[in-house]
Amino acid sequence: MIEIADVCPTPREARPLTRGWGSAHWVCIFPTYAFLIGFVTFGILAVSLAGDSLPSGLFGGLLFGSWLVWTLGLHWQRRSYAAEARKAPVGGLAWRWRIDRAGLRFDNGLQSNCVDWRAVKMVRDEKDRFLFLVSPAYNPVLPKRLLDEQQLSDLRDLISEVRAGGRLGAGLDGA
Repeated sequence: MIEIADVCPTPREARPLTRGWGSAHWVCIFPTYAFLIGFVTFGILAVSLAGDSLPSGLFGGLLFGSWLVWTLGLHWQRRSYAAEARKAPVGGLAWRWRIDRAGLRFDNGLQSNCVDWRAVKMVRDEKDRFLFLVSPAYNPVLPKRLLDEQQLSDLRDLISEVRAGGRLGAGLDGA
């Protein structure tokens, strides 16, 4: 069993993932950029139809202003969400992870969770973290900085064993 105490990913380690769930990521992110695509399309059409009657730089200025407001809004939304998450009773608690042949177990004193290897679609071994893809909305993150060399080696061996045994992502049929 691999046990890791005080797991609390940094914002960088908890960054959103962009691969692993196929088209779900791009379908979900489309509404974020749809206004920008529409604005650019409308702007190009308006500038081409209006010709020289529009002041130079108007479209570029509006595009830059819209991008700036959008970026500041996203920043404000992330900060607001993080502040509210910190206020939650479990918001500032570190997690204790236990990983073995049965799966992953996490607890922080107020809540706990168990995930069988059959429920993990895949494990992504990234530069600074391990990502356990369970569902598009739930992907536990284990920062590598918390693992010593032996734990890192044991975890990679365990993941290889579970993958080779056909249990990783097997679902209920893989019992």
